[in-house]
Amino acid sequence: MNIDELVCYSDSLHGINLIKGSPMKYHVHVVLIQDIKDLLEQNNIIVCHTLREGNHCEDFIAKLGALSNVDLLIHPSPPDDIMSLLKNDATGTFFPRN
Repeated sequence: MNIDELVCYSDSLHGINLIKGSPMKYHVHVVLIQDIKDLLEQNNIIVCHTLREGNHCEDFIAKLGALSNVDLLIHPSPPDDIMSLLKNDATGTFFPRN
């Protein structure tokens, strides 16, 4: 996709720690984790933790994918139902934690 710089946000602190942490030998997903680490070293990619409340768009897309029965779904533009979430994100709308 010719992306020069990328910042990935995840609300899984455990996942972020697995990727950023020291190498491990016996994790069930050690090969996948190492593949991600290798990609991060080769490219200008930053992985950051965010609270779930700050990740509404990702949560929406993940749930949309879980409801789909196709292996890969590419959206040429954002789905209509996500537009209000994108607007909130762009304007910096604050959502207090429960």
